[in-house]
Amino acid sequence: MLKRILLAGDGGQGVQTIADILCKTAFASGLQVSFIPNYGLEQRGGVSLAFIKISDKKIVYPKFTEADVLLIMSDLSRERTKRYVKKTRVVDVADLKDQTVNVKKQSLNVFCLGVVSGILSEVLGADTIKKIMEEKLGNKSGWEENLEAFGLGLSHAELVSASNKS
Repeated sequence: MLKRILLAGDGGQGVQTIADILCKTAFASGLQVSFIPNYGLEQRGGVSLAFIKISDKKIVYPKFTEADVLLIMSDLSRERTKRYVKKTRVVDVADLKDQTVNVKKQSLNVFCLGVVSGILSEVLGADTIKKIMEEKLGNKSGWEENLEAFGLGLSHAELVSASNKS
């Protein structure tokens, strides 16, 4: 089993936080993981990318040219990731506007984490993700909103997977 995940957004949207939680979850689940963060000096406002590989075997080379799952959180990042889309499950926040209407702006990244987690549910367990998420975010304000946003994202993962198959 090998999963190649590309997370993309603007600096400050939480792309690297999502990546950190996914990687720690994979590691806690006994899987091999590689993570290459990619962001410019501007950090906030510039494009932020996270290249993740999760496998049950040793990861020899961390880079990839085709993602299995692609999260797009901004217009700029959509442009930067076009070349990684082939047979990819694409989660584009622009396509989820109706589903995110009740999600607070500061919890949008956790909603996206929920969607990606749902897509990767055969590899990463939601309970382990929640545990890692709580370790990282549990002491911050808005924790209850984040939990709610994560649950909403999980419930929308099937919707995203179905729309990618058509």
